[in-house]
Amino acid sequence: MSRSPAERDPYWVELLHTQVRLIQGRYRTRIIEAGSGPALFLLHGTGGHAENYALNIAALAEHFHVVAMDFLWHGRSQTEGFDPEVIPPLVDQVCDVMDQLGIERAAFEGQSMGGWVAMQLALRHPEKVRALVLTTTMGYAPEDGAIPGYVEPDWASNLPSSLEVLRNPSFEAVRTRMARILANPARLTDEAIRVRQALYQQPALAAVQQLFIAEYLAGDTIRRHTVTDAMARRITPPTLVYWGDRNRTPPALGERLARQVQNGRFHCAADTGHWAQYESAGEHNRVVADFLRGL
Repeated sequence: MSRSPAERDPYWVELLHTQVRLIQGRYRTRIIEAGSGPALFLLHGTGGHAENYALNIAALAEHFHVVAMDFLWHGRSQTEGFDPEVIPPLVDQVCDVMDQLGIERAAFEGQSMGGWVAMQLALRHPEKVRALVLTTTMGYAPEDGAIPGYVEPDWASNLPSSLEVLRNPSFEAVRTRMARILANPARLTDEAIRVRQALYQQPALAAVQQLFIAEYLAGDTIRRHTVTDAMARRITPPTLVYWGDRNRTPPALGERLARQVQNGRFHCAADTGHWAQYESAGEHNRVVADFLRGL
């Protein structure tokens, strides 16, 4: 299904033909850009950065103009101005990057929190969204009882360890934090860990990430922007919901979401956890490219 860590190309072999730069509009945003054709934005999850898509950018850039970006308060993007609403500022940041690049309409893949942002973008600015890929998305809450036996995980239980890794970003602490989002932690490369560690060692980023993760895992303000079934039914662009069979929230949640949106389909990768675009990269790249090219 996927190559072992030893067989995988280093990030900068994967990203050799990309352009990495900071752009300044309403916000300061770092992007990794490659390819030509229809625009495709790649939106990472909480605590992550554009390199979360290092194994996907080059493959997808064979068909699309790919833009992977660091969200506000993540990676090398702007650290100042934290807003506990979280989701609306991130939606506005995506629109800002589109404006700076002269892109009026695009497809969007969002993984985890990135999927939450992508769904809200489709609800708030449907004219900007050609298609959605929602990869192990967060931010969706089905109606009570809609999925027999489903109970939302206690995300707040992750808060103490998530704060500790930001206060003490040792290699082992970062490895432990990242390993829990994989079905098989052995697939996590030292390079992936060291990139995340280097970012968390930036004092300004570590400080704002502590505010961010406290709100994301245990706050009430961000929950105002949860996508309900009623809201999902208003999402009109073609939507691929991409899941891992060993994601912390079960495939049944992704299947439910794919049925709620107006034009949805579902794909579940075997032996794959939450970081599905990384762990089943080859399958992911093929399925996503086929979906978007077939529109």
